[in-house]
Amino acid sequence: MSDGAQFDAFFRAATGNEPYRYQCRLACGPAADLGVPESLKSHAICESQLINIPTGLGKTAAVVVAWLWNRMGETTPGLGKEWPRRLVYCLPMRTLVEQTRDEVNKWIENLLKAAAMGQISLSNGAIDELRWLKEHSPVILMGGEESTDWDVYPERPAILIGTQDMLLSRALNRGYGMSRYRWPMHFGLLNNDCLWVMDETQLMGVGLETSAQMDGFRHFVEWSNGGSCPTWWMSATLDESRFATVDHKEPQNGWKKIELEAAERATPGVSERFESKKPAEQGSLILNSETKKGYAAELAKLIAAKHRAGTMTLVVVNRVTRAREVYAALKKLCGSSINPERIALIHSRFRPMDRARHTQLLFAEGDRIVIATQAVEAGVDVSARLLITELAPWSSLVQRIGRCNRRGELNQAAEVLWIDIQAKDEKDELVLPYAAEELKKGREAIQGLQDVGPQSLSGVRVSETPVIRPVIRRRDLLDLFDTTPDICGQDIDISRYIRDGEDNDVQFFWRAFSENSEPTNAEPAPCREELCRVSIGDAQKFLNKQARPARVWEWNSLEDCWQKVDRIRPGAVYLVDASLGGYDDDLGWTGEPKSKPTPRSTETGQGEFHDQDQNTFARYWLSLEEHTNNVVRAMVRLAEALQTGALDRATLGVAALWHDVGKAHPEFQKALRCGPCQPDDREGLYAKSENPYNPKAMAKERRGFRHELASALAWLSAAPVNANERDLIAFLIAAHHGKVRLSIRSLPEEKGDPANPERLFARGVWDRDILPSVPGAMNQKTEIDLRLMQMGDGEKGPSWLAKTTELRDRLGPMRLAYLEMLLRAADMRASSQEAREFAEQAAPSAYQNQTSTLEP
Repeated sequence: MSDGAQFDAFFRAATGNEPYRYQCRLACGPAADLGVPESLKSHAICESQLINIPTGLGKTAAVVVAWLWNRMGETTPGLGKEWPRRLVYCLPMRTLVEQTRDEVNKWIENLLKAAAMGQISLSNGAIDELRWLKEHSPVILMGGEESTDWDVYPERPAILIGTQDMLLSRALNRGYGMSRYRWPMHFGLLNNDCLWVMDETQLMGVGLETSAQMDGFRHFVEWSNGGSCPTWWMSATLDESRFATVDHKEPQNGWKKIELEAAERATPGVSERFESKKPAEQGSLILNSETKKGYAAELAKLIAAKHRAGTMTLVVVNRVTRAREVYAALKKLCGSSINPERIALIHSRFRPMDRARHTQLLFAEGDRIVIATQAVEAGVDVSARLLITELAPWSSLVQRIGRCNRRGELNQAAEVLWIDIQAKDEKDELVLPYAAEELKKGREAIQGLQDVGPQSLSGVRVSETPVIRPVIRRRDLLDLFDTTPDICGQDIDISRYIRDGEDNDVQFFWRAFSENSEPTNAEPAPCREELCRVSIGDAQKFLNKQARPARVWEWNSLEDCWQKVDRIRPGAVYLVDASLGGYDDDLGWTGEPKSKPTPRSTETGQGEFHDQDQNTFARYWLSLEEHTNNVVRAMVRLAEALQTGALDRATLGVAALWHDVGKAHPEFQKALRCGPCQPDDREGLYAKSENPYNPKAMAKERRGFRHELASALAWLSAAPVNANERDLIAFLIAAHHGKVRLSIRSLPEEKGDPANPERLFARGVWDRDILPSVPGAMNQKTEIDLRLMQMGDGEKGPSWLAKTTELRDRLGPMRLAYLEMLLRAADMRASSQEAREFAEQAAPSAYQNQTSTLEP
């Protein structure tokens, strides 16, 4: 950033609006004042804090532009480069993700245009970062195959936007909807050098407590990590008591907070919103056990009667089922006064591609009626003339009310109508997804109000009903560092830390199959556009309706196949035969067999097999020595860009040098040559093969061979006992594909040496295997010692498990995963560059006008 630049000009260039005072304080520090230009040239200290700002006042723009402003700072100590490289924007619902992405894209594009036109002055480094962000961010994390490679460039800035399911699960090393072998990379990246923004915390349930605990873990002195990693929590209805957890204590002077100051409420832009009028009354319609049967039809009649042509009517109900029923009933009433094409249905149980039409109408102008669930409670920038809402907890009512007359432009016409829910008792399903006590407090708060504008609500105080939620502890996180599944292929269930019990989700996608056919290993993995989130309860009910074995499959990463399931588990992704139904393109998830989805074809590749390295059978020959040199160079460049400490740099350099010596194993070299293509040097050692991947290339008794395990064991056999960080180097070598980490054990189908049943074996490697010398790394033949896989201390000292758990506990899981990620990133970048160079040689005309972005 130029010395003369001011934040107000920067914000204006990005958003087209003048910043509010609180936005200036967030970006420039507590002394920032719109009346003092010099104060707007400063940079704030980035630390964890609460942001408690009323709805409609630009919280999303505040945090994103504050991060951009500080990241654009020069490298002078005290400026922006001390801010984290990655902005992680976490939302409670996927319906908000695309809207946030579109805004971020617009702001980045606007800044680049303003700089090109000379409207703001940016340094060359700032423009370079903005251009990188334009090409590579924001990254959307909502499940499905990701086409971006953000996790291979840890030294570059990134903006990540996703739901709490996708982001918190990755932060806990159990990433939902992604390759299990990439979990540790995201764990390392998302717990280091990030600014976490938890938006609309009132909707996050237990995810809020989990985020507080994780913030506490990231600030453990003994778990010091690769760059600061603060958290900002945002809402118009913050409950401060929930942020104090066992490892995240409230500071002695209270939480650091950003709030509107008294004088700010009278400033232009704020006063219109704060003083906006929203007359409220209780509707004559009531939902109870007697009215529930015809409730949807009666509500549809009420909507039709109250809607005014040319304006927006927003209806918010508490359950997806009711939203679908009201939407269908309203469509039946459509006539001359209501256009069926101007009715939208918004909830979280759509495939993204089917939700697009409804979302487009939500954000359109003019005449429209939107039937929605809690999906519109937060972050949705719409301003309805009429809001009809079912009774809800007070914090939810405040958020829903914020979608009516949002900017004060409809003061003469705005209306809020609330519908009471009268449950028989606490167990009455009509109160779901809330508790009866929460609805009671909401009713008591709104009953006496004739206006529910922000000024009227500012004096309303409602105590939240205490809820006992599970809290992740330090020991839990240490256990999650190990990504090895149990012998049944299952993993530790983290769902209780992600969402409240009834809110846990799975993801379904539908494909068409003939009656007797089933998915093969070549069945493409799902793309994001075909995934639909389904509550775990509804998913299990749907499964229970099917004849067994049901034609619902899950990918088994141990057996490398799609297998039928009998029980649904949180966070999993399931393939469903489209003939079973359960989904309607217009209504979303229904769970009904008569609802038949339109299957979407995809060309995404299949899941990664545990015995397959996608980059090894690269369709060209590359020597082991050349590939190793490429990885070492990539590792050096990456460590320099990140200004890694001398000891870590040396450790990573040795790990890069040894990471693939296991490929010298005779069985691996034989597998590379299994096919029609043979290398020019028949005796040479190769890292890449021109032959296509063939699961039968490896001898049957060696299936599942992991070259990185052989590499790590060779290092331990050959390296001096007193070598610096000897065990850490071994771990980094073994973990560089995410498949061999804390434990070494054989796979269920492994048999070992048929001639010697007593010989130890694991992952295709046998005890006393001999590796030949490898130029540049291993100067002589080396015998592999697999006794390390045995529990307890033996003749060779501590077991592999003892070594790796000592590393985890000494360095901390976040720092260890970060180092693990760095070597993997260097290896992946080197392989990508090699593939590109081969492609350029094969078809130079296709690349002559292109420049590579693989190396920044």
